[in-house]
Amino acid sequence: MEKKLIKKHKTILAIDEAGRGAGAGPLSLGALFLDKNSLKILEKNKICFYDSKVLTAEERRFFLKIIKKLGLAHKAILINHSLIDKMGINKAFILGIKKLLKYFQPQALVMDGLKIKINFKNSYFFIKGDKKLASLGGASILAKTKRDAYMIKIAKKYPQYLFEVHKGYLTKKHLQLIKKFGVIKIHRLSFLKNFILR
Repeated sequence: MEKKLIKKHKTILAIDEAGRGAGAGPLSLGALFLDKNSLKILEKNKICFYDSKVLTAEERRFFLKIIKKLGLAHKAILINHSLIDKMGINKAFILGIKKLLKYFQPQALVMDGLKIKINFKNSYFFIKGDKKLASLGGASILAKTKRDAYMIKIAKKYPQYLFEVHKGYLTKKHLQLIKKFGVIKIHRLSFLKNFILR
C-alpha cells in the first residue's frame, strides 16, 4: 500500500497514537515520513514494522533503534493531559497532527482508525492500519515508546501509583490506587469522572 501511495503522491506521513484511552498522562503521536528512497531502504533491509501493541517493550525499543539507524525521518510528540481535559481527546489528537505537520511537508497523510475531519487534501484512513501497513506500525512504535518513557519517568515522582506498570490506563489496580491516594495533577479528570468522580 505504501508503494502505491508513494508512487501517486511522492511522499507520505504515517501517523498513529498511543494513550488515547488512558486516565493519566499525555496523548502521544508518532509520525514516520516515507518517500521513494526511504521505502527502498526498508525493502533492502527487509524491515517490516508491526503494531506496537503486539510487541514487547524490548522489541519496540529494538525497532526504534532500527528507525534511527536507517536514518528514517520521524518524530514523536506528547499532548498534555490538561489539553485533553480542555479540548477533548479527538481535538487533542487533531492538534497533535497539526503539530507534526510543522516538521514535515508530506503530499499525503496515512492514519490509523476511522476517518476524521482534518484539513488536509490527501488523507487516507485504515481500520487497524498499524497491523496492515508497515509505516503505521512504525508510527505506532514511535508513539508507544515515547509515551512509555514518559510514564516510566513520571512514576519516579509518584511511585505509589505504579505508572511504570499500567502506564496510566484505568486498570483495576490503578483505580484502587486512585481511591487510596487520590487524584493527582497528571490524571485526566474528564476520563476519571465516569469511574471515581461520581
